[in-house]
Amino acid sequence: MATLAIAVVVSQLHSSYVERELSLQKQTEHHVKAMEAYVTSSIQSVDVSLLGFANAIKVLPSQQSRSPETMTDLLSSRESSFNSDYWITFIDPKGKAVATSIGNSVIGANYADRDYFKVHVDKASQGKLFIGEPSEGRVSKKKLFFLSRRVETAKGEFLGVVAAPMNVDRYLKVFANSRFNSDISVALIHANGKVIARVPNSEQAFGRDLRGTVLFDNVRIAPAGSYKSISVFDKVSRVFSYRVIQGLPLIITVGSNDTESTRLLQQNYLIGGGGLAILLLLMLGAGHFSLRTYSRQEERELRYRMLYNASREMEKKLLANEESMKLASLIFQNSGEGMMVTNAQGQILTVNPAFSLLSGYTEKELANHHAYELASNCHDQVFFDRLFECMAQNGYWKGEVWHRNKDGDELLVAMTVNTVHDEQANPFRYVALMSDITQKKASEELIWRQANFDTLTGLPNRRMFHEHLRKEMKKTDRSKLPMALVFVDLDHFKEVNDTQGHDKGDLLLKEVANRLLSCVRSTDTVARLGGDEFTVILSELRNAGDVGRTVQEILQKMNSPFQLEDQTAHISSSIGIALYPKDGADAETLLKNADQAMYLAKQQGRNRSNYYAPVNK
Repeated sequence: MATLAIAVVVSQLHSSYVERELSLQKQTEHHVKAMEAYVTSSIQSVDVSLLGFANAIKVLPSQQSRSPETMTDLLSSRESSFNSDYWITFIDPKGKAVATSIGNSVIGANYADRDYFKVHVDKASQGKLFIGEPSEGRVSKKKLFFLSRRVETAKGEFLGVVAAPMNVDRYLKVFANSRFNSDISVALIHANGKVIARVPNSEQAFGRDLRGTVLFDNVRIAPAGSYKSISVFDKVSRVFSYRVIQGLPLIITVGSNDTESTRLLQQNYLIGGGGLAILLLLMLGAGHFSLRTYSRQEERELRYRMLYNASREMEKKLLANEESMKLASLIFQNSGEGMMVTNAQGQILTVNPAFSLLSGYTEKELANHHAYELASNCHDQVFFDRLFECMAQNGYWKGEVWHRNKDGDELLVAMTVNTVHDEQANPFRYVALMSDITQKKASEELIWRQANFDTLTGLPNRRMFHEHLRKEMKKTDRSKLPMALVFVDLDHFKEVNDTQGHDKGDLLLKEVANRLLSCVRSTDTVARLGGDEFTVILSELRNAGDVGRTVQEILQKMNSPFQLEDQTAHISSSIGIALYPKDGADAETLLKNADQAMYLAKQQGRNRSNYYAPVNK
């Protein structure tokens, strides 16, 4: 009987210890996922800026793309978008820093020996984002790790590298704020083994190589998991959970001290040992009454076991709920995205600090107001009807919304709304996550316009012209209605530039663009190929005489005087016309034949038009 009681208590104590260990492991697994999400989001945010600048440089004219002044202007135009967490530097093909978003502090520094530059020299990066190992900034002396992308021309010629030094202090602050006790460690580690950021012991850990540790033994087996080990930094035994961040050469780890588990085990051993000692004394003192009291003793022991098991189960649930609530509160308060929670009727219950920063309203000011009151007047009732219909059908909605902040400014935000249901599957709460993408959208729009439109006249450039031409050719193939390509070259434009100056020449080109647009339909396309060369695409011609009338109107308007502020300019135009599909089956042939017809018009005396005619050999 005594042996059985000892075995039962020892088994219960061991089970309690194992349960505590599993609870600790689950806690670190949840924590490491939250930190992984934050690191991934911060890297992606910086990479969007790198891509934007790389693409903007790529579409610049050849002379500007090699100009340090142009690079400096391009980066300084977005200076307000950066903070002390990171900045952007452009490094020329020789490894010399020529432009930066934070002033001139690093201009002239040589980075040819750094891994984040060398990897792009021979296209080894294949156009992908590169994340370098941690190091001290050559000029700033800060603890950094670097993100970089290769910059090249449209032909693939190497122009240099655009790099973003990431301040390690940013991650140290977030990691420190995410801990709910001092025994927890959080670390970000490069795949080459070097530590980027760790709390605690950040100074001791920075740049330390961990490739020979238990962590990398586990990483070689699986990209995510848990293990128990003694830290190489503070010699504290912890339960660690780690995750290799997908698509990035980074590893995030979270460790929690198991001292509490050991203390509880020792305490339970003492309590259990004392209980056993009392039980044995009672059994010895009442041995001669064992037959009469057996049933009562058995009932008492059963109640003890039930009470003990119920106590352990309750303790486990309370611990799990407490940790889960702490983690949820931690993520809510420290998330970089704005978060808003409403009831089933759409009334705001709470918002996090990031939402208050975005909207300008405090949580108290928003309480009991409806969420739709924050939306801009840009959206009509149909938009909200579709949003609510999607929420009812799918339980969530994702899209972009114009938001009006407290100052009356309108911001474009990316928003995701999820539904929380009650036990009867009815909507109970709505949780909205949102982030400001106004600047991102504006940057994308600017880059797109610079890549596709002429900056002087606002007309489509050569790239956009070719895209329009191919689309109109496909439309002609479907409709069987002919299309005309009109090539317009200005006569005597050089004389205006030479005598009146380039400023007047630019004014003349703008006025030419306006006159050309006034000669065509809204469905036609006017483009500037460069210099004084323009093209007009006349699509879906239902009347054969439409081309001639349009061309004559262009000749007349180009031959009319141009008033350039206080001066007058006289020019004319030479026009070549090619018809599709008669004069060319593809875009290149059609453009070449229209150009050939234009040159024939120039040879015939200018200020005239000429249809393409094949040369008989």
